[in-house]
Amino acid sequence: MGLFLNRKTFVLKSLALTVTALMVTTANAATSDQEEIKQLREEVEALKALVQQQQQVQQQQQVKLQEVASQPAAPQSPLASLKSKAGADVNLYGFVRADASYQAKGGDGIFNRINEVDLNKAGDEKNDDRLYSTAATSRIGLDFKAPVQGADVGGKIEIDFRGSGDTVRIRHAYLNYNNWLFGQTTSSFLSTETQPEMLDFNSPLGIGTKRTPMVRYSDKLDANTQYFVGLEKGRDENRLPAATAKISHKLGDTALLTGRALIQEVRARAADDATEFGWGVGLGAKLNLAEQLTVFGDYSHVKGDNFFLLYTENPYQVETNKTDIELTDIDAVTVGATYKITPKLRSTIGYGAAFYDDSTLGADANEKLQQGWLNVMYSPVKPITFGTEYVYGERETVGGAKGRDSRLGVMAKYDF
Repeated sequence: MGLFLNRKTFVLKSLALTVTALMVTTANAATSDQEEIKQLREEVEALKALVQQQQQVQQQQQVKLQEVASQPAAPQSPLASLKSKAGADVNLYGFVRADASYQAKGGDGIFNRINEVDLNKAGDEKNDDRLYSTAATSRIGLDFKAPVQGADVGGKIEIDFRGSGDTVRIRHAYLNYNNWLFGQTTSSFLSTETQPEMLDFNSPLGIGTKRTPMVRYSDKLDANTQYFVGLEKGRDENRLPAATAKISHKLGDTALLTGRALIQEVRARAADDATEFGWGVGLGAKLNLAEQLTVFGDYSHVKGDNFFLLYTENPYQVETNKTDIELTDIDAVTVGATYKITPKLRSTIGYGAAFYDDSTLGADANEKLQQGWLNVMYSPVKPITFGTEYVYGERETVGGAKGRDSRLGVMAKYDF
C-alpha cells in the first residue's frame, strides 16, 4: 500500500512538472509571437508611410506635368523655317556692330591703314588726335540649300555697309553645285582660318581677306584633308585670271595646317602692256596648345602682286625704256596667340609685318611695315560681345621717312 502511494505521488509530481514546463514554454512562445507581431506591424506601418510618400511625389510630378502641358507653346519664328520661292531652305544670319576709335597717330580713317599712316615730316601729320565711330560694319547674310535629289545645290549672299560712303557692299555672292563654286568669295590663296583675332575690322597686317569673283573646284582627299583649285579675278590690269590652289589639313582637334599657291600674268598698261610671270606661296598654322591657349601663324611671299594681300602696293616698277617691268617681291607674316581667361572672356596678342624688296622701288615707296595689337573680348551672354583693342604700328619708306600708328578702339556686337 505504501509503495502504491509513493508511485502515485511520483506520478502526480511528474505531471505537475510537465504541466509547469508546458506552461512556461507556452508563455515564452506567446511572448515571442507577440514580439514578431509587433515587428510586423511596425514594418507594415513603415511600408504604408513609404507608399504614401511615393504617392505624394507622384501627385506633385503629375501637377507639374499638367502645368507644363497647360502652358502655351512658344511661337516659332517665321524665319526658322524660311523657304524661298523655289523651295530652298534659307538661313538668315549676321550681326549688328558699332565701332569707335581714338587715334593718336595714323591714317585717314577709323580702321587699319598701316601702309598709309602719316609720315613724320612737316605738313604730313594731318590725322593726329582723331575720334572716329561707325556702324557700317554691321552685316547680314542668307545661306540657301536647295532640295535637289542627287545633287548638292546651294548658295550665299552676304552684304555689309562698307562700300563707298557707307553704301551697301557685296561680300559674298555665289552658288554651289556639288564640288563647284561660281561667284564671289574669299580667295583660295588666303588663309583666314590661321590668322589671330583682331578687333579692327580691316584685319591685321601680313594676311589677306580679298573676296573676288572665281570658278573653283574643291574636294576631300580624306576626312581631314581638303583641297581647292580655281581661276580668280586678279588685278584689273591683268589680261588673264589668276590660278590659285590651297590644301587644308586637320590634325584632330590639335592643329590646322594650310598651304597655298598663286600664279598670274602681271600686266602693266603704263609700260605698253608689258607682262611678266607673277607668283606667290603661303603657309599657315593654327595650334591648340591647351584647352585655353591657341597660337596662330601665317607666312606669304608674293612676286608682282598688290591685290590678294592687305596693305601691299607697287607690284612692279617700269624700266627706263618704258616697255619693260620688274616685279616686286613682298614677304608678309602674321603671328599671334589667344588665351581664354574664362568661358566669357578672352584676349589676343598679335604681330604682323610686310617687307618689300627695295631694289625695285622709289624713295617714297614703303620698304617695311610692322604692327602689333592687344585686345580683350567679353561675351556676357552668347549673342553679345564687347571688345577693346590697342594697336601700335610703324611704317618706313625706302627713303628713310617713318610714320607711326597708335589707336585705341572699342566695339559692341550683337550676333543673330
